[in-house]
Amino acid sequence: MSSSIVIVTGMSGAGKSSAIDVLEDFGFFCMDNVPPTMIEQLVGMINEHSVEKSAFVMDIRTAKKFGGMDKLRKSLLALKDRGVNILSIFLDADDDVLYYRYQKTRRAHPLQEEQELEKAIQKERSIMNQLKDHCDYILNTSTMDMKEMKEAIISIIRNRGYKLPPMKVEIESFSYNQGIPHDANLIFDVRFLPNPYYHENLTELTGMDREVQEYLETFPGLEKYFQAVLNLCKMTIEGFAGSGRNSVKIAVGCTGGRHRSVYIAERLYEALKSPDLKLSIDHREQKKHRNNSEI
Repeated sequence: MSSSIVIVTGMSGAGKSSAIDVLEDFGFFCMDNVPPTMIEQLVGMINEHSVEKSAFVMDIRTAKKFGGMDKLRKSLLALKDRGVNILSIFLDADDDVLYYRYQKTRRAHPLQEEQELEKAIQKERSIMNQLKDHCDYILNTSTMDMKEMKEAIISIIRNRGYKLPPMKVEIESFSYNQGIPHDANLIFDVRFLPNPYYHENLTELTGMDREVQEYLETFPGLEKYFQAVLNLCKMTIEGFAGSGRNSVKIAVGCTGGRHRSVYIAERLYEALKSPDLKLSIDHREQKKHRNNSEI
């Protein structure tokens, strides 16, 4: 299997750490601070171990200790000549923006021990320019917030034909008596629906039983409510996917976590099924879990 490799490089403070976080979230095996002299050896290792997608950060920190950017440039050219699928992304920002970011975070620039910050940035730029024009993409993050930068990285990856994993969507039913799931992005309280628990023939059943479903479906406002919840879930999933997030958790709660929440959660699970989503459902109070790969 031929591996795909992304090299993330560029100016210190331009967002390389954030970029590598995005790639890791989307299934890339990532390494930071990789010495340029090791790139060819690493490519051999990931091919040997059939690592499909990898991303390496190489910048002034490693160049300073293990060999300059010219070594990395030559290594990348040699690997491309051998047919290795490599995408290089150079993250940049204007000098005044980099200066502001370092002043704001109060972190030391990698070259600042040798001179003041402004001169350290200028020196780094003179070194990194050896590599910049040889990169496939140059992304200036000066005016970008985190969301915009994530979107730009994902767009680059998709445009180069990299297959990103489907969005993970977890649906969980729960009991308010046992506490709210703190990791949920959306929480729906369905305690306003009629409670099957108080009907003797339904008490021991769950929202997965037809008798409970038929009882709840007699509530006149149910369909209108469910469609509103479904539309909100779809909008949230779409929005999260577009902003670089790769997972959403939807929680549905009722008093006991047995009837109403289970019913709505199951309906959401069926309605959201799609090849573009990695969907799973968990009925917390019943200790039941399944995902769409099991269907």
